Amino acid sequence: MAQPDDEYVWFDDVRVVGDGFELQCIVNGKQVPLPVVILHPDCKLAKPGDVGRLGVPAVWAAERALIPR
Repeated sequence: MAQPDDEYVWFDDVRVVGDGFELQCIVNGKQVPLPVVILHPDCKLAKPGDVGRLGVPAVWAAERALIPR
């Protein structure tokens, strides 16, 4: 479930399944490419196999239908 943090939203139990210029993450059951430059500074997800909290800009998450607009 996403939780707002001003301009960012946070998702729990996100799993990284691929990396490169973009991380491939499973968020709310959807696989999404995630540019590492948009991550919240407190987000520690970095490589395949990582599981944890994901902080991304709310606008980015809404554009990908991860949260309601």
